[in-house]
Amino acid sequence: LSESDPALDLPEDQRWAAGLYRKVRNHSTALRQGICETLVILSVHGNNLFQDRPGIDVEAHVASLIRKLLTPLSLDKLLSHDKDLPRYAEAAPEVFLALLEADLQKRQPVVLGLLKPHESGSLGSPTRTGLLWALECLAWKHLGRVSLILAQLSRTVIDDNLVNKPSSSLGAVYRSWMPQTAASLKERMQALETLTKRFPDIGWQICMAELNTGPQTAFPSYRPRWRSDASGAGQRVPPKERRQFKRKALDLALAWPGHNQKTLGDLVERLPGIPEKDQSLVWDLIDAWVNSGSDEKAKAGLRERIRRFAFTRLGRRRELNDATKNRARMVYEKLQPRDPIVRHAWLFAQHWIEASDDEIEEGNFDYSKHNERIQQLRAAAMKEIWEVRGFEGMMALLSLSNAPDTVGGSLGLSITDANVRTDFLRQCLSFAGDLERKVDGCIQGFLASVDDEARGTILFAVAEGMDTGRIVRLFRCAPFRQDTWSLLDQCGEEIQDRYWQEVVPQPNRHSEAELIEIIDRLLEAKRPRAAFDAVELDWRHVETSRLKRLLFAVATMDGEPAGHYVLEAYRVSEALKSLDGRTGVSSDEMARLELLFVEALDYSEHGLPNLERQIAESPTLFVQVLALVFKRNDDGQDPPEWRIEDLRRAGLASAAYRLLDRIGRIPGTGSDGKVKAEALLEWVTEARRLCAKHGRVDVGDQMIGQLLSKAPPEENESWPCLPVCDAMERIASRHIGIGFNVGVQSARGATSRAIDEGGAQERELAAKYRGWSEQRAFDYPYVGGVLESVAADYDWQAKREDTDVEIEKRMGI
Repeated sequence: LSESDPALDLPEDQRWAAGLYRKVRNHSTALRQGICETLVILSVHGNNLFQDRPGIDVEAHVASLIRKLLTPLSLDKLLSHDKDLPRYAEAAPEVFLALLEADLQKRQPVVLGLLKPHESGSLGSPTRTGLLWALECLAWKHLGRVSLILAQLSRTVIDDNLVNKPSSSLGAVYRSWMPQTAASLKERMQALETLTKRFPDIGWQICMAELNTGPQTAFPSYRPRWRSDASGAGQRVPPKERRQFKRKALDLALAWPGHNQKTLGDLVERLPGIPEKDQSLVWDLIDAWVNSGSDEKAKAGLRERIRRFAFTRLGRRRELNDATKNRARMVYEKLQPRDPIVRHAWLFAQHWIEASDDEIEEGNFDYSKHNERIQQLRAAAMKEIWEVRGFEGMMALLSLSNAPDTVGGSLGLSITDANVRTDFLRQCLSFAGDLERKVDGCIQGFLASVDDEARGTILFAVAEGMDTGRIVRLFRCAPFRQDTWSLLDQCGEEIQDRYWQEVVPQPNRHSEAELIEIIDRLLEAKRPRAAFDAVELDWRHVETSRLKRLLFAVATMDGEPAGHYVLEAYRVSEALKSLDGRTGVSSDEMARLELLFVEALDYSEHGLPNLERQIAESPTLFVQVLALVFKRNDDGQDPPEWRIEDLRRAGLASAAYRLLDRIGRIPGTGSDGKVKAEALLEWVTEARRLCAKHGRVDVGDQMIGQLLSKAPPEENESWPCLPVCDAMERIASRHIGIGFNVGVQSARGATSRAIDEGGAQERELAAKYRGWSEQRAFDYPYVGGVLESVAADYDWQAKREDTDVEIEKRMGI
């Protein structure tokens, strides 16, 4: 058990394929699992068998072994023992809990290293799974200690979309209607009270979860396999017991020390799940909080939550009674801030404002009228803020807003005096610091709200006498379209060049003239990805030669910062679909583009049709793709056009390998679908010559063998077809045979043992390939030998599957 996991030597995203890299333990998973379960059995039953007669404290020996295995505690050790942690916990609960408790008292607990986000789409299980299963296993009996550990772990935010998190495990333990613990109702209520005192932030979440309404789902937690701790527990509890636990959660929440806008807002949103007699207590708590002299911003935050709860479409669906609505309206009015900025901030918090209840009549809702009403409210609010607080008030409002362009647009419609507009924009451009990005968004909204003729006058008035940097910043915030660029042409070249180097293009529907200028200007500024992003809504309107130029530049020019304008496979696929088939675009050009974008197109809708066809026709292209995957085995240098910078090589190599694996067209295949023997032999001979020239003889033969393994059968169902047999027999390369075997095995894909257990499937395949081997043995002895090696491999796999079944039966798995 102390053997470290060699898979940890690999990058995290490759550990799931540790077997392919031969990074596997010397001792099998089945052996380790068997030893672990033996330790659990010895710990549970050993003292009954051995303590009285031989005087051996087996449980203590097992606990000592588990302690030795896990100490000194380190992240690599936890990762190495990940799948064994649940059984370690079941074998030695006290030791396991004590180790975690001691670690969590340190300034930098080791165990928190397991709580990393799991990469979306990556294979393998999250690093935290074993730990959480171990704690769930112990929660059936050791509720108090486990819940405090899970609470401390829950404070670490894990930003992924998976369910298995410490907070989910903890919530399952305290779930009122199906608790995943064997603790009694009284013990659960006591443990919850302790949790709220020790970890109030986490305890509050548990209490609020109990007051939620609506349908709920649950998944069973990990259960001990050999201990009886979970026996009879973990099922639905009687309604009375559920109500008692929910009552305890509500009592704790109502008596919460130091209520604030968040806790009170949480209670308001859960009023439908609170008995009517207790709802008035919630409103009383809010009244007391307001009277205590609460902060204006906090009042406004709670006020907005009450508005969304009671006076919007969502509130209407809740079917609140009149008493609740009336009390909510009274509190809503009482919470109105005196400061106009705080009072109106809700109108500018987001671009979309949820409609109020009084806008909805019998389920009919007019979006245009709602938008018109919000615009009127924003205009009135903006007029008041500008008159009372001026520019300083605008900056304060921006700090509270997540829609700065809405703030600027509303102000632009409110101010009509040209001098005031100019002065406002000048003040904005002089502003720097934490709010600079929001200020720029405000300028964008402001300029967009001004009519085209007035905008030009304002831009030149503001720019007069300003330094180059601020002029460029001003034009960057102007609408990204032709009339802005025409004004920009009247400025100096330095301003124009900096503008196109710094502007953030906004995807939009552009005219054909605008599309041409965007591509030309941004390519001149060496910003192809920015140009791609700006024109992606108009591929069919982009002129052919410019679209080709743009795509080649995106693939080969790398002057933009990493992470800026990330190319998604779908977007690249759409661009190539638009280009494919146009007049003036050859299949060779499309194949080159597909090769350049092979990583993005690997699983896209467009795919790699031209590239696959060209590879089957061009041995040179085949070897070029091969060179993306495999390094030379000599000291030579590849042609310059084949070389890829190190930053892109890993991704391209992976995609290129999948390309080689998926090519299904046999070289020499004619338009009638039949393989021509001479054409195939010519292609293979030239490919092997190029592989030898570029230091890839053996691997080249293996990949040629994999390609030939996809040969079609003859009309009489014998396989492979005779032209492939002829080519293989003439060359008779050992490595082509190896690649052919690998290709056959890979093409099989995943298998299921739901019906046939053991090696029955493999024996059937061995018989099939042995039959083909016998058919080819006299005319094509080399091919017959390759097919026999395939059959022999399936014989070996059949024996392995039979052995695994026997092991599982003996172990009771």
